[in-house]
Amino acid sequence: MTSSYAAEPLPSASGEILLTVTGEIEATNAPGRAEFDRAMLEALGRKSLTATFVISGKAHRFEGVPLRAVLDRVGGKGATIRASAWNDYEVDIPWDDLKYDPLLAMSADGQVLTLRDKGPLWIVYPRDDHSALRDDLHDSRWVWQLNRLRVVRP
Repeated sequence: MTSSYAAEPLPSASGEILLTVTGEIEATNAPGRAEFDRAMLEALGRKSLTATFVISGKAHRFEGVPLRAVLDRVGGKGATIRASAWNDYEVDIPWDDLKYDPLLAMSADGQVLTLRDKGPLWIVYPRDDHSALRDDLHDSRWVWQLNRLRVVRP
């Protein structure tokens, strides 16, 4: 996946770093990595989706940035995205999952996500729109307290 974005230099983050992307990427703003603050993520284009969180059984309105937009911005090229959280939870997300447009949610039901309530970033899938996403495997990819992505080749 090549993007015109990746040819543009990635600006330095000026706020708190919410996300670090490493691995097979073309654009960086720190040694061997791309660091994003909230403003940089929001500049990639906000989207929203409504999805049921399996643990609560309730539908929520999530707003954030498409995962694909972040990967496009850094020129990510791989087969897998390893997503890691503040508590060191890690899961591999196949590149093919991008077809579902998972979101890096920054708010839920109009409230900014904080570290206390699954933020500041939470990978959310549109599970209500695709029956294929309603299983334990895809539920395990809803990484809350996300702070790192690593693009991995096969």
